[in-house]
Amino acid sequence: MKGKYRGCDIEVERGGTEFLTFAVFDDGYEVTSGFSESSDTVRDYFSYMKSVVDDYKEHPEDYE
Repeated sequence: MKGKYRGCDIEVERGGTEFLTFAVFDDGYEVTSGFSESSDTVRDYFSYMKSVVDDYKEHPEDYE
């Protein structure tokens, strides 16, 4: 699942049955990426990544 939120690009995909991969980009800059062994749905994890973007927008110095 790919989408935009507050100017950031969010990507979340199911990597097999055991983990989710995720990435957040702001104007081509990678804010965060990785994988999680979460059993959340892609849609639920995408919603969680929106809170990561909110935190990034409020405290960008924490993501340098």
